[in-house]
Amino acid sequence: MTEVCIHIPVENIAGMIKSMDKQELETLCLLLSNQGRELRKRKDEIDSGKVRMLSRDEVFNV
Repeated sequence: MTEVCIHIPVENIAGMIKSMDKQELETLCLLLSNQGRELRKRKDEIDSGKVRMLSRDEVFNV
């Protein structure tokens, strides 16, 4: 697996986080939590076409 190193000063990262709105902060917290790995895996599966998302009608059985 290829690795990429990016050098960003801590002050810049802190500024980015401070400028985030509530929804962006919630997303960041989810991605950094234990659930983040599973969420990224599911997104990759959907993007690659391995898994099809359910429609609203399928979810709510309308």
